[in-house]
Amino acid sequence: MSKYRIITFDGGGIRGALSANLLKRLNDLYPGLVKSTAFFAGTSTGAFIALGLAYGLSPDDLVQLYSEQNAKFIFKDKHVEVFRPKYDNDRLRGTLSAVFPDDLQLGDLQRRVLVPSFQITGDKDGKWQPVFYHNFPDSPFLKEKVIDVALASSAAPVYFPSYHNHIDGGVIANNPSTAAIAHTMDVRFANQMIANICLLSLGTGFSPLQITADTTQWGAFEWALHPTPPFPLLSVLMDGGSEADVYYSKQLLKNQYHRLNPPLNQPVALDDYKKIPYLITLAKTYNLKPTLAWLQQHW
Repeated sequence: MSKYRIITFDGGGIRGALSANLLKRLNDLYPGLVKSTAFFAGTSTGAFIALGLAYGLSPDDLVQLYSEQNAKFIFKDKHVEVFRPKYDNDRLRGTLSAVFPDDLQLGDLQRRVLVPSFQITGDKDGKWQPVFYHNFPDSPFLKEKVIDVALASSAAPVYFPSYHNHIDGGVIANNPSTAAIAHTMDVRFANQMIANICLLSLGTGFSPLQITADTTQWGAFEWALHPTPPFPLLSVLMDGGSEADVYYSKQLLKNQYHRLNPPLNQPVALDDYKKIPYLITLAKTYNLKPTLAWLQQHW
């Protein structure tokens, strides 16, 4: 039986540093992991990793992308007004331009990739809709520029402005695993039987968040801007959706699915670049024996 191997990457802002460093460590301990993968999928910060791997970047290259220096450059200047995004995306675009050529298109990438986003202004019928950028043959997105796709998938509401009428893919698929499975089985794309699919899902760290305040009287302002956790409605939507996707994927693929998502012992906001050293240390010390055992048996 020929296996169709997929690696997916969640959204999570600077917590992508955890995913990138975990991937590097796994690829060092299990040589050929990335090379043997046919299809990468990533949402928001995970889109940077997935697009990078499909382009041919190494895990070491991606670790450098998630350096504290880069994150500080992107997030050091924020707007304090609540009536505009916290950050402009100019610095993020500049950081991505140092990795991807400005004219690089999805159709130029070496391997298959999937990147979710959400279009808030429809083209033909005027309704908003999910968008799954991909580079399978005959894709309508082959001429989309990689940097544009990355910015469309990572335009997190509150944090960044919308991009070309798109917002962060995390509002629909912060964990893109089931979206990747669906595209893999679609006869128009990879056309694989479910028994052939093997999927490794890398999270950005599971934070045991909870809302301890009395929410019975919360209105729009509290759900949007209450400080603990930061932007609670957005956090609930993205974290809740990621965990739900774990259940769906596990039920579909059974033992052919593995989730690696270390618990965080402290909150890490999407833009808290000062926590990158903590995330790197966690990636270097977290127990990977269960993941390596799964790779040995199923990959």
